[in-house]
Amino acid sequence: MAYGFQGFVALGKQSAWGTPTAPGAFYELLSESLVQTRDRFDVRNLVGRVTEPDDVAGLVRIEGELVGPAHPVSVGHFINAAMGQGSKAITVVLSGFLWRLDWMPSPSDFSSLAPLPPYTLEVFRDVTSSHRYADAVATRIQFAVQPNQDLRTTLGLIAKTTSVIARSSPTFPGSPTDPFTFDTASISIAGAASELVEGWTLTVDNQLEGVPVLNSSTEIHRVRRRGPVQVRLAGTIGFETLTEYKNFIDQTEQAIIARFFRAQSFQVIFDLPRVVWSEFPPAAGGRERITAAFTGIARHHVGSGTPLQIRLTTTDSSY
Repeated sequence: MAYGFQGFVALGKQSAWGTPTAPGAFYELLSESLVQTRDRFDVRNLVGRVTEPDDVAGLVRIEGELVGPAHPVSVGHFINAAMGQGSKAITVVLSGFLWRLDWMPSPSDFSSLAPLPPYTLEVFRDVTSSHRYADAVATRIQFAVQPNQDLRTTLGLIAKTTSVIARSSPTFPGSPTDPFTFDTASISIAGAASELVEGWTLTVDNQLEGVPVLNSSTEIHRVRRRGPVQVRLAGTIGFETLTEYKNFIDQTEQAIIARFFRAQSFQVIFDLPRVVWSEFPPAAGGRERITAAFTGIARHHVGSGTPLQIRLTTTDSSY
């Protein structure tokens, strides 16, 4: 019998589309949902009987999500997959030990076949061998936090190929042992620390899709953008003042910064220089305390050249 708790996921950054690599970065996850599905299409209607005619197998699609805590070392692979290397900057904090990495949505495509860097993933599901997913590209990434929770990371992926390979022996990061968690979170709005935010979610949607072509294959040939990168905020805030409600009514733009820390100077900072509330409904649903489930749009900031910067201070600079 296969058990999820005995499974693992590893990933490795490819040098090029179509060139799988040996995954070497192991991630302790909560769940994974990478699956292969198959399109089907009909070729018969008038068949002289009441039962359904045979159809034909079509395009192979490989999609799914990886969900896990934002570990101060491992999360860099997820961020790089979703943001791209085109705007990554590396700064030495402590020579040979700590680096600061800054990501913004990449201003250019990785190649003519993939907008973002492709990855090879190994997924072991406790049945003899592992599944390998190659040419996997991040369609979206989400970070979410609330009380009694880690900084929960969800990475959505599209992949081109899958195969069965020999199982690896996982080695997970040992320092630190714990991920970023809610009790180290600090949220600031318009430069002032807020003590009203009760839940916070950041979503980066790269709006990607697999493109099949007529090349004697049932696999997708490349990945393309179907729209610009969208950065969205959502969450829950205590309705104790009219400040944010008024900002919603006036459509006032504000800078939002979320910080998370760990011992030994590990940290991750999400900096959104221009955010406008698109929804702010402070409705009284009953006798209980009133909160507002806000949503916001992060807009491009001319000065910094981005709607979002993610800064990670960690012990790995090889993302």
